[in-house]
Amino acid sequence: MKTALIYLNGGSINEDRLRDAIKETQYIIAVDGGANMLSEQNIFPDALIGDMDSINKDVYRILKQNNTKVIIHPKEKDQTDSELAILYAIDRGFKEVIITGFVGDRFDHMIATINYLSKLLTKLKVKIIQNNEDIYFVTNSLQFSGKINDEVSIIPLHTDAEGVLTEGLQYELHHELLQLSSTRGISNVINNPTVSILLKKGVVMVVHRHC
Repeated sequence: MKTALIYLNGGSINEDRLRDAIKETQYIIAVDGGANMLSEQNIFPDALIGDMDSINKDVYRILKQNNTKVIIHPKEKDQTDSELAILYAIDRGFKEVIITGFVGDRFDHMIATINYLSKLLTKLKVKIIQNNEDIYFVTNSLQFSGKINDEVSIIPLHTDAEGVLTEGLQYELHHELLQLSSTRGISNVINNPTVSILLKKGVVMVVHRHC
């Protein structure tokens, strides 16, 4: 599957996690100040997108010299830089994106991006990585590997999640309802190296926390 890495202007990620993610991708997109954090690890993105209000001037100059494609948007616009980067990836034919630099100091941007991503799942497979977390958006099924005692949270988005079935977790769900207004799906525990989650209706965000 054609995969792009999108580095947002949020928190940094350790080098090992970033290098592992890059191995899974064919194209790197830096979103404005996200290029600063890539530069700290001597990584040059294929494209730089944003209004350029947070990128370091020296980093910007170096990227231009290294033939990074620069796409500048006005500061006054209807979409965030994050949305513009995701749209750019879709337009280039990518079917999967791995996003990092996600959790910064803009809670409003983070929530808006979660809502936006959860509406794209017919077009795009999405995974968000942090230093100790992997975040997935699921409309039908998901399978992933983890360590015993890692934590997993299943969070409904937009509406109730119906017919939720899990395997590999301490507290199993058997074709059950997860209500949007409930915290029931928070902090489950892995008890098998392979975890499977299925649902009949709805969208859930799955947070795998590496303990």
